[in-house]
Parts: sequence; C-alpha cells; structure tokens
Amino acid sequence: MSSLQLYQQNKKILIFSSKIVGAEVWTSTQMLTPSSYVLLLQMAVYFYSNFWTAYHYRDDIIMGMKVLNCTGIAIQLSAKFFIAVFRKKDFLALCVLIENELYQKYASTAEPEGQILYDYAKKYHILLRVIMFLYFASLFVFGLYPLYIFLDQGEIIPLFMFEIPYVDWHTTGGLIATYAVQVITYVTGIFGIILADGLFIHYVVHAIVFMEIFEIHLHQLGIMLQNQDQDDEGSETANRWKQSLREHQQISQFMSEVETFSGLICLILVFTSVFAICDNIILTAVTDWYASILFLFVCFVQLTIYFTIGNMIERKFDSMDLSIMQFPWYLLNITQRKEYSFVVNRMQSPMILTICGFSPLNFESYMAILKALYQFVMMIFNFVA
Repeated sequence: MSSLQLYQQNKKILIFSSKIVGAEVWTSTQMLTPSSYVLLLQMAVYFYSNFWTAYHYRDDIIMGMKVLNCTGIAIQLSAKFFIAVFRKKDFLALCVLIENELYQKYASTAEPEGQILYDYAKKYHILLRVIMFLYFASLFVFGLYPLYIFLDQGEIIPLFMFEIPYVDWHTTGGLIATYAVQVITYVTGIFGIILADGLFIHYVVHAIVFMEIFEIHLHQLGIMLQNQDQDDEGSETANRWKQSLREHQQISQFMSEVETFSGLICLILVFTSVFAICDNIILTAVTDWYASILFLFVCFVQLTIYFTIGNMIERKFDSMDLSIMQFPWYLLNITQRKEYSFVVNRMQSPMILTICGFSPLNFESYMAILKALYQFVMMIFNFVA
C-alpha cells in the first residue's frame, strides 16, 4: 500500500467523522450543515439534562459529581466543534497543502523523502485506528456496569448518570428514551474526539515530515557546496538553496497556522481534563463506581497524546535548528549568506506548540500538571483516611 493510499484511507475516516458531528471540513463550504444543527440540538439537550440533573440532586454531592464527571469532556468537544466550524477554510487549506506538497511530490518510496513520508503515514494510520478502538471500547466498558448491577442486584440503572428532564427512566418507555439519548450522545462524542484528535495529530505528523524533508535537502545542499569548484557559478546549488528557503518558509507558515487554533484547543483541553480528573479522583476515592476510573483513563490518554505530540514537535524543531547551525554557510555567496542570516534569525522564535502561549506543549509542562494532580490525590486520600 502506497503512502497516498494510506492518506486516502485516513482521510475517509476523518471525513466520515466530520459528517457525523457536523463539522464537514472537506465536503461542504457552508459554515453550518444540517448535521451541524442536529449536533447543536444534541449539545443543548445534553447540557440542559446534565445541569438539570445536577440541580435535581443538589442535596447529594456524590450524585452531583457523578453527573458532572463527563462535563469537562463535553465542554472540550463543544469548543472544538465551534473552532472547526469557524476555521473550516483554514483546516481545508492545510489539508490541501499537505496533499499537494507531500503526497503528490513524494509518492515514490525509492527516494528518501518518499520513504520518510510512507513511514509517518503508516504510523499515523496505525495510531488513528488505535485511538478509534480505545474510544469505542470505552462505550462497551460503560455498558458493562449497568449489566453488572442488573445481574448482581436485579436493579436497572441508566448508562450514565444524567437524566432527561421530565422523563421518568423508571418506566419502560422512559428507560428506552434515556438509553437512546445517552448512547447517541456518547457515540457522537466519540466521533467528535476521533475527528479532533485525529486532525490535530494529522497536522503535527505532517509538520514533522516537512521538517525531516527540509533536513534531508539541506544536508544534500551542504554536500554539493563542499564538492563544488570555487570557480563554478553553481546554478544547481542556487536552485537547491532557493528550494530550501521556500521549504523553511513553508514550515514556518504551516506551524504558525496550526498554533493559531491548537493553542486555544490545548488550553481548553488542559482545564477541562484537569477538572474531569479531579472530579473522578474524588469519586474513585469515596465510591466503588468504576466508571470514574474509565473517565480517568480517557482524560489521561487525551492529555498524554497531546503533550507527546507537542514534545515530538519541539524535539524535531531542535533537530532542524541543529542542521541549520551545522550547515556550511561560509560556502554560500554574499546574497545567500544574507538569506541564511534571516533563517538563523527565525530560529529565535521557536516553531513549537503552546498552551495558548502560557506554556509550551511538552513533557515538562505535562510533568508540572501531573505533579499538581499528585498533590491533589494525596490531599484527597488524607482527607478520606
């Protein structure tokens, strides 16, 4: 299977997910489509039901926390939906750039650029399917808890803790309606997570490919300059140098565009995930409701994916900087040396991902968050003990 075929398969998954959640980046130029209005209705029903249930059980703190345990993820997905809708043209432009500048140019694996592209396309292909499996498996695991309660205690309970206002789930019709709304809402949320996380990883993986190819071309140019005769005008090396400049500018623009929308997404992700983790840590400590453990797993998986991807970009940027500094710039002519100085100057502004500018999206920031969560866990355990 070629890299282009892998790309098309991955693209089909993202397109299908975008149609389900109403954020059709590839198939519609309209800001809102019919499926978008359906999703907005689902969001309204969910949030109203969620907070109505929390208010209904306001005297039971534990029940209220069970109701709100997935609210953080829901807020996160809602924010991602609106960002995708309003930045649809930018998302599509980046996808077109990736397809034209990578998959159309480097389709053959006989070249080193094509082999690198194929390797990363294969890794992304596998990672996307692993994410899909994990998120869809969570629905199956959630379904085991009501089944366990029914078999062990003979009691029927909803799949999730939020209830539909004015619908009595203790009746047969009310239970069916409650289960239908909860399953549809959760499945839609899964497709939303697949689209959001898949598209984010899609952009970052191909940004790394752009950087890898730039390093290859810069290394090849350095060898050409060292083997070039002193009297040779070097028209081929001049063309290679211009190509490297274009690639560096393209990487800079690509990363700047990704950062404009990923920064806000990462900020919302961190706040909502930390809220959900804290809520579920308390539930894990004081109850035997194992669904809270599953929500903890989902939140930690999301955080780990984003911070790992951000750390990969940072390390690749450092590698690209090192290749620029080791480049034999002294073999360039006067004009090219001036252009090289602009490239070096651009290195002062790192092409990395951040949490909306507050902190870099890397392992150092991740460890700081985990340290704060660890302190929170110890405080809760001491309180419970």
